[in-house]
Amino acid sequence: MKPAYQNMRNFWLDIANLENRKGILEIGADKVAIAGLEFAVWDGAGNKHIFIATNSLGDSSFYFENNSPSGIGGMIGGHGNENLQTSAARMLAYAAKLTGQMKSLPAGSDLPHVSDAQTVCLFAVSKEKLFFIQVAEQDVKNPEHPFYPMFAYAQQTIGHFRQQQLAGADNNRS
Repeated sequence: MKPAYQNMRNFWLDIANLENRKGILEIGADKVAIAGLEFAVWDGAGNKHIFIATNSLGDSSFYFENNSPSGIGGMIGGHGNENLQTSAARMLAYAAKLTGQMKSLPAGSDLPHVSDAQTVCLFAVSKEKLFFIQVAEQDVKNPEHPFYPMFAYAQQTIGHFRQQQLAGADNNRS
């Protein structure tokens, strides 16, 4: 994993980064405040990771490893983009409902890396625990899968990031 990508990943997985803000909004029985998904894609030079996360304050980010000098690309979104904010909030709400079906580690633990392009890792973070599950992408795409709603909202959020990026590019051409 590229160092810049790892740094942003670690930033999002550390709930302490929210504590200096307006306060942490905790959702569900396990008091989740951050949720997201990570997966890998093969680009011919090896696996590259993609990470999407949102928090209960309405912030969202999308990061991906690439072959640039920094090794990372990304987008920040949420505020001002109602569709992105809504799909991210729904992803977070489903994550809070599903923590009982995830593995858990103490807060501050390293989220296990996704090692292949057929697996996704869905996660949720509270002050006390890091919840996660790694699932075959083919399985979680099935609407009957218990993690399908969280996965589907994560995919919608990625699409809204792309729309946001395209709208910004159109505005820069005007």
